[in-house]
Amino acid sequence: MDFWQYLTSGDDFMPRRSCGVWSPSLVGLHLVSDVVTWLAYLWIPIVMGWVYLAHRRALRLNTASILLLGLYGVFITACGWTHFFDALMFYNPVYRLNGVVRAVTAVVSLATAISLVRLLPQAVSLPVTLLTQKATLDQQRAWLRDILDAATGGVLRLCTSEGDLPAPLAPAAKQERVSTPADLRGVRRMVQRLCESAGFSPSRTQDLVSAVHESAMNALTHAGGGTVRAYRAGDRVQVWVEDSGGGIPLDRLPISTLKQGYSTADSAGQGWYQLLSFAEVAYLHTGPTGTRVVLEMGSAPPPARIPFSRAVGGDVVNAAPA
Repeated sequence: MDFWQYLTSGDDFMPRRSCGVWSPSLVGLHLVSDVVTWLAYLWIPIVMGWVYLAHRRALRLNTASILLLGLYGVFITACGWTHFFDALMFYNPVYRLNGVVRAVTAVVSLATAISLVRLLPQAVSLPVTLLTQKATLDQQRAWLRDILDAATGGVLRLCTSEGDLPAPLAPAAKQERVSTPADLRGVRRMVQRLCESAGFSPSRTQDLVSAVHESAMNALTHAGGGTVRAYRAGDRVQVWVEDSGGGIPLDRLPISTLKQGYSTADSAGQGWYQLLSFAEVAYLHTGPTGTRVVLEMGSAPPPARIPFSRAVGGDVVNAAPA
């Protein structure tokens, strides 16, 4: 007889239901309870693992938390198998194998209990760290939003979430996919036709077409392409330029959007400067999953605003006294 046969042999023992006086209802109570507990104990670590794998980037767990979750998963799985063998013993008295499973469970339980002393304080500190980081990030974004708004005279509006973006002007949209430079021609034609139908003057039509062209070119240059959607409601036109690139890093937002000639790609670095020079208003939401730029313009010119200062690449000079 090999070792496995020795462990699984129940010839020397009696099934548990034969030991003492067990009524069918009492046997059923124990069986159902142990089997349900066993299934629940197996299901819990599966869900834990799935949640971690699906949201590991958002969770940003430290090493202590990952080890603690792993130990807890092994611990609860081992405990579940003890309930399985408790149910099995009513019909198949594999007491030796049951003992080995319980010994393994005891070792895992002891290791988990000891590890809690060291890992739990580190794991508990993580939420506090994340909250601090989030508060700092929110503060930086609010500061950047105010700086960009002031530097562009209210043209560039930084959105901290997708909910800050404006709603589409109309239910239906014209759409063009940009994957090569030749696709930009179709984007310009689409925007020009909408502007003309909204009663735009030739100069305002050219301004919005130029702004959309620069935004689409940015998506093509930095993200490999994107989608342009255009809406019209009355005398207003709204254009969404979306890509799934890596986004603009938070610490590079001011220089990327305001400094004329700055570029992280092999380009002249005029895209954002040109876009903000032509656009009436531009909403920007950017992050690791992509960038969205929403441009809006009406047929009537807005009240005159102060152009960009020389500090951000503009052409304003101090006027000589009359």
